[in-house]
Amino acid sequence: MSKTIVSPVKEFPGTVKLPDRLTMPQALAFEQSISDAQALENGTQTEYDAIFLKAIFACVESVELDGYEDISPDTFPATPRDKSAELIAWMFEALTHLYSPKVPNE
Repeated sequence: MSKTIVSPVKEFPGTVKLPDRLTMPQALAFEQSISDAQALENGTQTEYDAIFLKAIFACVESVELDGYEDISPDTFPATPRDKSAELIAWMFEALTHLYSPKVPNE
């Protein structure tokens, strides 16, 4: 059973459908994006976001943004730059919680 989350970025209303768990190839894509980002020294926000978008689209079931069709890493809205970066960070954080869920102390 997948989970649908709602974008908190008002400039980009829509939803993202997440799987319940990541598969091994998805976990690898997630880990690789972190390695690639760490290896990128003094990169621009856009360079980091391009790395994270590859992992996001390798892991999520769908991204639906109002006013956009067939969204992919190549067609993802890049401007306004600050709001696009906020949306990407929110999606990557959702993947981070799938990869390593926080379990409350008992």
